[in-house]
Amino acid sequence: GESAVRSSLDGFKEKLPEPFNMVELEVKVKEKTPYVVVALQEAGRMNALLIEMRRSMEELTLGLDGALNMSENMELLAKGIASNSVPALWMAQMSTRVQEVYSLTSWFNDVLKRYEQLAGWTTGDIVTPISVWLPGLFNPKAFLTAVMQTYARANKLPLDVMTFMTDVTKLHGPEQITEPAPLGVYIHGLVLEGARWDKEEGCLKDSKPNELHPVMPVLQVRPVTSDQYSDVGYYQCPVYTNMQRANVYSPIVSMFTLRTQEEAHKWVLASVSLLLQDDLTA
Repeated sequence: GESAVRSSLDGFKEKLPEPFNMVELEVKVKEKTPYVVVALQEAGRMNALLIEMRRSMEELTLGLDGALNMSENMELLAKGIASNSVPALWMAQMSTRVQEVYSLTSWFNDVLKRYEQLAGWTTGDIVTPISVWLPGLFNPKAFLTAVMQTYARANKLPLDVMTFMTDVTKLHGPEQITEPAPLGVYIHGLVLEGARWDKEEGCLKDSKPNELHPVMPVLQVRPVTSDQYSDVGYYQCPVYTNMQRANVYSPIVSMFTLRTQEEAHKWVLASVSLLLQDDLTA
């Protein structure tokens, strides 16, 4: 009942980080590179979420104390906390997650993990992480665009001639990376649906019966000009934010290139896709 809601509320409030100091961040910026712009936008989005979460929890506390009349939103928040499901008000701040997939506790941990990535990114000189946890971004598309913008600027090319290819590395996780990608960026945290990745042969293979969403190794997003791009020997794999494509059409974030020894058409028919969710079991 109410006491359980109170203790959960206290737990969430205690763990919720303070918003980023945007003024301090802006002051630190020496040059607004495409990556820095993304970092600042992400910090702003994170702040909007943290502020809304803090505000609504403080309000509910006052409601439970009898200092405020319980509004419909307060009731909904209490209900979400009681049933361990993500309150719609909080979910509204996150465009990349489908509510039904997550329990409130795992969703909250996901928010903390996102915050940690951004905190690491924005301390000091706002240096892009050695590998970016792509599912942890509010706007992964903007980050992928920044990869192309960075290359275009460095090589004095117009952005409209740019695209990118994705190379799957042999690295299982970001902890195995010692230096930034030689070109473009490393990303991690994606899972594959409808097929598996054969690490030995470095290509797509049929799923194993017991593996539903195998986690992909680290990928390198490698900027190329349109005339350097070739999808021969590759499957153009759609990247979605979540797995509920059947009834919730999450927009395609991007198309990644995955090596295949078989006809790419086979994977098209099997609806093979990459998902920006790395822990669907939580």
